[in-house]
Amino acid sequence: MSSLLDRIYTASPVFVQNAMATGYGLRERLVRNGGEYPRFLARLERQQWLGREELQAIQDEAVRRMVTFAAIEVPYYRDLFAREKIRPEHIRGASDLKLLPITEKADVQREGDRFRPDRIQLHAIRQTTGGTTGRPVPYWVTPSAVQFNYATYEARFRRWAGVRFGDRMVSINGKPIVPMSQNGPPYWRHNLAFNQLYVSAYHLSDDTLPAIVERMARFAPSVIVAYVSTVHRIATFINEHGLAGQVTPKAILVSSETLFDWQRADIERAFGGKVFNGYSLGEPVCFVSQCAEGSLHVSPEYGVVELEDFDGATEIIATGLINDAMPLLRYRTGDVARAGTDEPCRCGRSLPTLGGISGRNDETVVTPEGAVVGPAALSLAFQSVPHLRESQIVQTSPDFIDLRIAVTPEFADGDEKFLLAELRKRLGLRLRIDLSRVPTVGRTVSGKQRLVISKLARPLP
Repeated sequence: MSSLLDRIYTASPVFVQNAMATGYGLRERLVRNGGEYPRFLARLERQQWLGREELQAIQDEAVRRMVTFAAIEVPYYRDLFAREKIRPEHIRGASDLKLLPITEKADVQREGDRFRPDRIQLHAIRQTTGGTTGRPVPYWVTPSAVQFNYATYEARFRRWAGVRFGDRMVSINGKPIVPMSQNGPPYWRHNLAFNQLYVSAYHLSDDTLPAIVERMARFAPSVIVAYVSTVHRIATFINEHGLAGQVTPKAILVSSETLFDWQRADIERAFGGKVFNGYSLGEPVCFVSQCAEGSLHVSPEYGVVELEDFDGATEIIATGLINDAMPLLRYRTGDVARAGTDEPCRCGRSLPTLGGISGRNDETVVTPEGAVVGPAALSLAFQSVPHLRESQIVQTSPDFIDLRIAVTPEFADGDEKFLLAELRKRLGLRLRIDLSRVPTVGRTVSGKQRLVISKLARPLP
């Protein structure tokens, strides 16, 4: 929503907010599920059963098309190909991508529109990564890429979990749909266009969870879609209070944060349904999803996934194949993964696999009210702040956080107020936020940057 709509939404009564959420959903249905979506969905459903050689041939053809397009139409890659003395025809398929250097997120930040083609698509949509590294990256997508993304989500995530678009869904993600100043239920809103109960990710405390769990039980969802930390917070409450069996979805779809085995066990014990893990980025460069047999399959039509070692960690390097508005070749995601095996999956699909995705080991922020807010949800507070280079939250006490930001010279007092207001939407009013401007935020010993560093003493899982 725009800033004006945000203000109208916040000032409106709950029934108007529900109507606005439904209106937003109707608009999103047209964007996500219109156009080429039906064709993409049918194609992805059919191609998931192809053999490895057929899938590789499809991917290689898509690689050749995207590489040629980028080398001719995109200024950044046109200069890179000339500098490296590489011609598009040298890249005959996915295995030849290693001829190209890696594209860093800092490159995209620095070069900006030079990653966009000369012939700009009139209907391209500007978006911003959630920035779980604390460094949001702006990017553009075509309507076709949006529809391919959601067709992949439907065909190879939702349907693998035994649910479909339109099934009753509880969502617990990052949008601040309930004002932080609200002190009583409802801590949820309804989006009738998606048959969705949207639960606030920022109101998950022992005081609020009885009402939230009761409402979820009455809603009786077929599926829960959530960040790992948010659904695990609810699962922990359910397990601690003997409420298992009250909310019984067929499946729980999680993404955006690392899923640990102990979290999966807690969630499945609380809800009775199976947890399905997924991995993708805002920048549409790859899509990985879990089948019913537990394998993490890569969708090769969506993007190429390579694994490269950096300082002892194996990271995902991805090449997107669906987005002509901003092609990204050999894009370093910063996320850690393990290689899969060549063994055929018992699900019968020949789609390639990963052995596991560790993601970044970001942590959570605990508020004085007892709410636990994960990095994926927090990252949304930073994504629209002008003139912000880097950011990091360090928490040593449940009563306050140190917020460290690196900014451009154009960063103004209004930008700072906007950032603090966005954080307040997610962390409430009682948590003290000590803000300092720094030349650059801290890195881990391996040179990685984390959005959240928690130094709170916590029990081992």
